[in-house]
Amino acid sequence: MDRLPEEVVLHIISFLDILDIVNVQSVSHRYLLLGRDNALWKTETFSHSRAEALRRQRHLLNAQDSRLSELRNAFSALPGGDLTPLDVALLRGSPQPRASSDPQAEARTQRHRALVNWEPDYAYEDFDYYEEYIHRHGPISLGWLKDSKHARSETGSQAEATGLATLSESQSERPAKVVAPLADGSISIWDIGPRSAYSSSSRGRLVGQSKRGLLTGRPESDITENHTMMTETGAVESVAVDSTSQKGYFAVQSLLQEVDLTTMQLVSTKQYPFPITALSEANGQSPITVGTNNTVHLYDPRDPAFITTETATSGELIGGSVYSHATLAQPGSLSILHHDSTSSDDSSIWVAGRFTSLLNYDRRFFPRLRGTLHSGARIASMAFSPFNVVARELDLVRNPDASISSLLEARSHPGPTILAAAEYKGKGSLELHNVSSGSSYQNRQTASASKLLSAAPHGGRIVFSDGDGNLKWVEKDGFSYVRTFNIQPPPDAAGDASDYGIWSSTASEMPGQGDIVQKILPLKAAASTASDNRADINQSNLLLWTGDGALGMLGFGYSDALGVDDDWHDAVEARAQTVEQRAKEDAERQYGMAMRRALERNADEVRFVRGLGMMR
Repeated sequence: MDRLPEEVVLHIISFLDILDIVNVQSVSHRYLLLGRDNALWKTETFSHSRAEALRRQRHLLNAQDSRLSELRNAFSALPGGDLTPLDVALLRGSPQPRASSDPQAEARTQRHRALVNWEPDYAYEDFDYYEEYIHRHGPISLGWLKDSKHARSETGSQAEATGLATLSESQSERPAKVVAPLADGSISIWDIGPRSAYSSSSRGRLVGQSKRGLLTGRPESDITENHTMMTETGAVESVAVDSTSQKGYFAVQSLLQEVDLTTMQLVSTKQYPFPITALSEANGQSPITVGTNNTVHLYDPRDPAFITTETATSGELIGGSVYSHATLAQPGSLSILHHDSTSSDDSSIWVAGRFTSLLNYDRRFFPRLRGTLHSGARIASMAFSPFNVVARELDLVRNPDASISSLLEARSHPGPTILAAAEYKGKGSLELHNVSSGSSYQNRQTASASKLLSAAPHGGRIVFSDGDGNLKWVEKDGFSYVRTFNIQPPPDAAGDASDYGIWSSTASEMPGQGDIVQKILPLKAAASTASDNRADINQSNLLLWTGDGALGMLGFGYSDALGVDDDWHDAVEARAQTVEQRAKEDAERQYGMAMRRALERNADEVRFVRGLGMMR
């Protein structure tokens, strides 16, 4: 085998199952590289995709007898079915252009069109299909940062997180730490950087913490007041971190607090006339955009004139301030974006929120409004993506007249594209707005039955969260389904449905039950060095901030996303446990869950009878 050319070995490997291909990587360094061949895993990823499954289904339906096709079309047209209009269109199909009289040649042509139409990698992207396959089909693991929610619980303080941001190390773009303000007015920092082989410490550990009341200016003992000040506004984009200067900017009601994250000391305070509802990113090269409930301001920490502790009242604002500001026609800015580094235009500011349009300001002529993009929905969050929005008529599967060259030409134009998580008439709306061309696409049919809270690009997919606690991944087109994960743990298989039915009022009090993801922050994978022939996989994880104030990391694989324990440690511990010990632990766990279900049923019965007025 060592004498065979790589092309021949790859052809042999392509006949193996997925698990066998993974095991081949352990043979030698050569087979490690061959087992992660990008073209090989591109084929495997497409073969297991929903797009290929629909193509095969369509091919089989077209190969049926004409009389069966007429019966199928008549059945799909019956009212009251569970089929969506898209399913009906796919089942009925449309006449595909025949490549030749040879059925096999025609099948190859249609498969090639489906592959080109599905490809998530664009010409200007560096794509790893092995990692993409893991993210699409591998098991999902969710780990929570240590003491992110229950820190200092012994003192009775409310320590849930009220925001989320990442802090990168010097000369590195990959975030290495998580910065979050807590409801007790303090700031905590967690380490999420890759573990070193020379260090026994685990990821997710708490590495920095300030005193309580630092952000509120209240005494540490005033727990109730600190909690009220930190949670009253309810802003999601309330933290901005500048990794270059190691400074953090935190919105607390109408105050903007600048904190030195190295010394955990308050540097400056700036007060605005209205509660702060959104902060832009802080990169040290441009002013921070501050959005209040009714206005939009610029804050430049490099300008000493901006650093002031004097109180700015609404009277001063109405009368005219020395620094310009923009007044919103409708209140409620919730998300602010600056143009990303891939764009030549670095002066654009996008503001969205409870109003139905995306506002575009020019920093050079602020507060002049450069333009707007009408959405019609109320936007909760925005994120930039480098890919372009492709028109629906260029879909090679649903439109037989579309050419491959036209699709590739449309994809060759880079973005940026604004991904918006929104709500439209009570349902979730995933929106893609191309900044350059002005083209847009709104998925308001299949995104979610509840409001979308956050959206972000994740590899070759788009990930977003909704009000039901779901994380959903779709293709770059914004509607092709990939997978779903719910952060709420499912009920135990041994229990009955009544524990989590309409009578269960205690389910929301259980850990993870009724929780939602307010913010998603994708982590960049570490780049490979010159001495390393490959980059580590499974590093493109997602940071999550839930509505319950918990901070977690979502990864892909059988181990914990935070990698708290090493694999060898788990193996040694598993071998050390005897069969009797494992059986005893399993029995104790089942007994505890059974007792919990019994107490929940009893409490539900008491609440039900009280609601009928039969108890006082």
